[in-house]
Amino acid sequence: MSCVKIVDTDSFFFEEQNVVRPVFEEKDYKVRIGRLLKEIKYDELDFVVIYGDREHFANIEYFSSYDCRFEEGLLIISRDGEKSIVTGNEGYAYSFQIPYEIKRYLYQNFSLQGQPRNKSNDLDSVLKSVGLNKKSKIGVVGYKYFYEDEKHIFDLPEYIMKTLYNVCDKDNIINYTNVLTGLDRGIRLKITTAKEVAWVEYQAIKCCGVVKRIICNLREGITECEAAQYGRADFSPISMFGLVNFGPKNVSIGLRSGDDTKLRVGEVCGICYAIRGSLCSRNAIAAYDIESCNPKLKEQVEDFYMEYWKAVATWLESVKVNESAGIVYDKVMRIIGDARFNVALNPGHNTATDEWVNSPFYKNSKYKICSGSYFQSDMIASSSDPVMSAICEDTIIVADENLRSEINKEYPEMYARILRRQTKMRELLGINVDDSLLPMCNFTGVYFPFVLNPKVMFKKTN
Repeated sequence: MSCVKIVDTDSFFFEEQNVVRPVFEEKDYKVRIGRLLKEIKYDELDFVVIYGDREHFANIEYFSSYDCRFEEGLLIISRDGEKSIVTGNEGYAYSFQIPYEIKRYLYQNFSLQGQPRNKSNDLDSVLKSVGLNKKSKIGVVGYKYFYEDEKHIFDLPEYIMKTLYNVCDKDNIINYTNVLTGLDRGIRLKITTAKEVAWVEYQAIKCCGVVKRIICNLREGITECEAAQYGRADFSPISMFGLVNFGPKNVSIGLRSGDDTKLRVGEVCGICYAIRGSLCSRNAIAAYDIESCNPKLKEQVEDFYMEYWKAVATWLESVKVNESAGIVYDKVMRIIGDARFNVALNPGHNTATDEWVNSPFYKNSKYKICSGSYFQSDMIASSSDPVMSAICEDTIIVADENLRSEINKEYPEMYARILRRQTKMRELLGINVDDSLLPMCNFTGVYFPFVLNPKVMFKKTN
């Protein structure tokens, strides 16, 4: 028997919050670069060459604010702290948003197909101008490192790697991606300042607001595209495609974008929205109550949906400073680990401006959750007979006493909001979160099993 019941929803979860977005300045990026320089010197490298493209922008953006948009690009940082950016035609002007002095190089083959190629040197010459040579020891950052051989398998385009091998000694080039996104050393996996927490909170509030407004405007017969318009999303850069899915066929496909499919009462539905820094998602039943669910789904409210949300509550209660990620995994999978939930991915993962960076949550994981960990509470349960999908995903940060004290000192209003969210989660949802788990928005953990009636929600009873 589940320890979850259906209760009235408190207005707290629908409060409108308006906060100011922090703007990262030169000093903020130089702190990040300073962390990288320590690693470069520790590993006795001369340069780190960071690759990016439209999809894989986050490693360059983290150190510079520059995201590649249409093009490919390289950010090159020397052990002495000299910074160079290599862009295509359109990225060159865009690179002037970088808030510090940086050397700029145009390499037109990074541009879109068919654009002019008549003004730039070849890539060999560009890299040599930056200072790379046969004696240079190079760390190359792509988007992934490979467990079989973390240092010597690369995911950069072949033409870039061939150029690096020509300019430098192949034996002096290693894959350095692990230092940015690896579970052992990953610079980008950790929030280090109160300002970064404030930025995440701003993004999370904006993100959950879109999902909240869509839920509040769902009705029988509305199309997926019509529902999406109620989100009132602005033009903030996204980290994945927004999703509104109605009905078993569309929900079972998962990552599809909305169309003119109409909402039918009693069927499954899903809503997901993400901007850089946060994602909010809810998959449940488009019904008003148990009686309005499709016959095959009625019996699953308790057996599937309540059990799923109990796992979400367990994750939120278990994630804390110094806890083993493997223990969190075990606690969650004891609830939803059997075949009827079909949980194929990790229960939770690291996030950033790119939606999924890495994950310490897997079987027998030895990784300890450290202060500054920045996670999506992300568990996806699904079934094909009948088609069901349960998702209750939000953004959280884990912070020790030192980081919480810094937040309280520099952003006291935000700290008060965080404490209030923790209290409401404990009192209204029955989720006894640790003091070190910081909910980034009021929506964290709340789940409406019948999304046409968000006046009721799940609550943990013991």
